[in-house]
Amino acid sequence: MIINKNIKKYAVLSLIITICVSIISCSLDKNESKNRLYNDTLAERVKINIEEARSISDISTLNETIIVLSKLSLEKSSAYREKIISYKLIKDNIEIKKDLNDLAKKKLILLPTRLNKKEVSELSKIDGADFFEAYLSKIIELLKSEITESEYLSVMTNDLDFKVLAVKIIVKLNYNLNQIHKTRVEPLTI
Repeated sequence: MIINKNIKKYAVLSLIITICVSIISCSLDKNESKNRLYNDTLAERVKINIEEARSISDISTLNETIIVLSKLSLEKSSAYREKIISYKLIKDNIEIKKDLNDLAKKKLILLPTRLNKKEVSELSKIDGADFFEAYLSKIIELLKSEITESEYLSVMTNDLDFKVLAVKIIVKLNYNLNQIHKTRVEPLTI
């Protein structure tokens, strides 16, 4: 009889321990699930941050190349209208550069100070009447690339600051692109 009481106590104790372990196990599974969800969300945010930084760096490089090529155009072009176009591109792209730098500073992104030296080198070798046409072709290509990269940034990110910057860049660059297309269509009469 004493043995039966001890067996009952051990059986009840075993049952209580089993129930406690099950409850703790379920609790740990819930926490593990929450941790996994948190880690997955964090990993996704890190990927997006890296992609935002890459995109803004690419935009910065294209921007810097446009500025340098436009300064080269100011030096090499003789027509007033050509100089006005180059000056406007420099002015707008310096504003974009300032906005890029401000946002990069706010988001702790280190922007490159590089440009596409190959583009500059190729264009600097051209002289005379062919220069401005080559310049416009290259600028159109760079503007389209910068617009595409800005559109990608605006779609890819959920960060409102990046979206606002991307829209500002797209508006300015599309305006510049339209002005260049008008210049190509209209004869240079000024």
